[in-house]
Amino acid sequence: MAEVCLRDATPGDADVLAELHARSRAVYYGAGGHQVAAVPDERYRETWRSMVADARLTVLVAALGEDIAGVITLDLNRVFPTNAPHETRVRLAGIFVEPSQWSSGVGSALMARFISIARQTDAVGEVDVWERNSRAIRFYERHGWTRDGTSRPGPAGADYVGFVHRCS
Repeated sequence: MAEVCLRDATPGDADVLAELHARSRAVYYGAGGHQVAAVPDERYRETWRSMVADARLTVLVAALGEDIAGVITLDLNRVFPTNAPHETRVRLAGIFVEPSQWSSGVGSALMARFISIARQTDAVGEVDVWERNSRAIRFYERHGWTRDGTSRPGPAGADYVGFVHRCS
């Protein structure tokens, strides 16, 4: 496998990221019994364009050669709600890997960068994971994340459950 290269997302990446995200979520939601579109619509694409352009967010891509294989979005500025407003938190707003690259090291490379950034900012990592996404839950647990006891409603009658990473 080619070396994973991490870089900041550019505006030109946004549509590719929307497509990657849609494919990834269609697979993991489908595995949990919830069907979603594997192709992004224009509103979905615009959301990615906005996130890439938002200077308050950090959007990093993982590239294998010229191909984007993964993406991670970090929120150090409380753009998204936090589960613990009294703590310094960095929210992992999303990490998505091309399904054909799952278990290849792409996700782990993105996660290592997230943990490094959280350590540098002396923050607790925070993420919500759909409770039926057992593959993602195992991934987070392998990387030192633990449940924090929070949850919020999710699709198909399944909650999103909160996880934290104490990055010290």
